[in-house]
Amino acid sequence: MQTFIEKALDHSPFWDVCCDHGYVGIGALYTKRFSHVHFVDQVPHIIERLDQLIKQSPDFKEDFPYSLHTMSGESLDGDITGTFLIAGVGGMTIKNILSAALKKETLKAQRLLLSPHTDEAVMSAYIMSEDFKNYYSIKERLMLLDGKKHRPLYILDRN
Repeated sequence: MQTFIEKALDHSPFWDVCCDHGYVGIGALYTKRFSHVHFVDQVPHIIERLDQLIKQSPDFKEDFPYSLHTMSGESLDGDITGTFLIAGVGGMTIKNILSAALKKETLKAQRLLLSPHTDEAVMSAYIMSEDFKNYYSIKERLMLLDGKKHRPLYILDRN
């Protein structure tokens, strides 16, 4: 998870999409490297638990720059800038989120961090398509150890 934060762009927004437990976003928030941290998950109790977890931290300050979004990644509206992380979900979900944001012309992030847990081939084919390559190029592909499994991390930058 530390690698996600290390590969993100400083002094810009950080989006933790399909955040689940929110550990990456919380880590990003407490580094104070990002102008704003967005937590996105469609499950209301996950977002409620995250809000409590953040506010109960001894380091919490009322002016922490973060937002909680209870919605699916495909439903995001408004400009998405900075670093956009989607991890811990399938490649089809990642493809659907990216496709929806591009269709709405809201995906303006300078960097994408994509780490599918399944269906990597679906996501990979999508980000290698000519239409997608008009917007983003693969900068790096890493393999991260997650427990006993290796997970891919694709780092893409806006053209």
